[in-house]
Amino acid sequence: MKIVGVLCAFVFIIVTGAECAKILGVFHLAGKSHYMACSTLMKILAEKGHDVTVVAAFKEKNPPKNYRQIYLDGLYEQTSAQSINLFETTSFAAITPIVFHFISNMFQEMAFNHTVFKEFMKTNEKFDAVIVEEFQSEAIKYVGHHFNAPLIVYSAMDAGDWTNPFQGNPDTPSYHPCTALPHLTNHMSFLERVENTLYYTYNNIFYHLISFPSQNRLLHRYYPDAPHLKDIAYNVSLVLLNTDPSVHEPIPKVPSMKDIGGFHIRKPKPLPEDLQKILDNAKHGVIFFSLGSNVKSKDMPKEKRDFILRKFSKLKETVIWKFEDTELPGKPDNVIIRNWLPQNDIFAHKNVKLFISHGGLYSTMEAVYHGLPVMALSVFAEQELNGKRAESNGFARHIRFQQLTETSFSEILDDLLSDPKYRENAKKRSGIMKDKPMDPADAVNFWVEYVVRHRGAPHLRSAALDLEWYEYLLIDVVLFILTMAGAFLFTVVYLYKLWSKRRSSIKEKKN
Repeated sequence: MKIVGVLCAFVFIIVTGAECAKILGVFHLAGKSHYMACSTLMKILAEKGHDVTVVAAFKEKNPPKNYRQIYLDGLYEQTSAQSINLFETTSFAAITPIVFHFISNMFQEMAFNHTVFKEFMKTNEKFDAVIVEEFQSEAIKYVGHHFNAPLIVYSAMDAGDWTNPFQGNPDTPSYHPCTALPHLTNHMSFLERVENTLYYTYNNIFYHLISFPSQNRLLHRYYPDAPHLKDIAYNVSLVLLNTDPSVHEPIPKVPSMKDIGGFHIRKPKPLPEDLQKILDNAKHGVIFFSLGSNVKSKDMPKEKRDFILRKFSKLKETVIWKFEDTELPGKPDNVIIRNWLPQNDIFAHKNVKLFISHGGLYSTMEAVYHGLPVMALSVFAEQELNGKRAESNGFARHIRFQQLTETSFSEILDDLLSDPKYRENAKKRSGIMKDKPMDPADAVNFWVEYVVRHRGAPHLRSAALDLEWYEYLLIDVVLFILTMAGAFLFTVVYLYKLWSKRRSSIKEKKN
């Protein structure tokens, strides 16, 4: 077996041009959907032959052979005990930066204060790269500095105010809407641009005056010898963005930001026997209904749940609903409930006709990949923005769950099932997602190896990061030009007055 292992390692080096790297992933968020994506990213690297270590609040039942786990036990239980019914939440853009400030600090401090994390940080291990997840969480980036390894950031979203400043990427509020303003699109009216610009300014002022200094204090409370957070947060080698042109609008990105959207979509596995039979026997097709891992269908208000079931009872299609309870009162015979379902594997079945979703980005990407129309019932966070994007791309209908009525639900569902344009547009978007020079999973591996090979790839670093904010915005240049223009005008006016006075004096003498 040792000989086989050596031969495999030799082949890996020859084929990829890279040695097996030691890669550390630190994923401090105690959220299932976040961990599922991050663990998938690390499994890709493990499958490519790298030696990975994952620090997280979750544990894999069957991890790959070279996938070591540092389990932060109890973190998920702490946060889930404080969980709320998301159907009852109301989002206000004005408090969004404040909410993220407290959530981000809470998750980071829980990790820093965990006994297992503290013990791990005392080790003298060597890593070739460190990967962390971006969640407006700059203090956790200290781990890269601590282990003296290039830092790679994974972002579950497109380039935005959480990643742009630390890569020197241009922020463009004229056509790039803030995620906290989901009613805006990238084609804004004058008043919408005013609103977006004011919110953008408010958000940045709050972050740089309140949130960032707070995270710096948090870091030094646990690691007093750490450098200032500014020296860490702006020293990121690479940002991996969960974005794809089939789903997102095109925006500028510096070379250190790479799109890997769809990396989590793996080759479909065989379905469990009971599900395979249900899907095969659904002669009128299947509607798949899931609100993700954070939004629980069982917490849905009874009034809305009842009219949804009434509509389902009138359909000829089979409905498979991810429902987190063993009982669903009033469930018609054509509705199948399970508390967990292999979503991507189900999407690959030819009989699936429609996906009713919460508008989560990972789920939306899976639907696009398989060419499925979507009904997006957004509940919180960026789901409304995702739903509106999907609708503008022609493969979905979107409505906020809070605004959902029996009439609107029935109308939207009938429209999606009867009009072939939605499936046609979904197929077009699927073609865009699949038409790329490199599979997203291979892109993840390539760019991580690239950073390792080039020792942090400093040649990708934008010169904008070496400028002060007033230099980047050209405020000093504008002030200089205005000063010089003012001085020139003052000189001209002064000389003119001097000349006029002398001319008057000469005329008086002549007279």
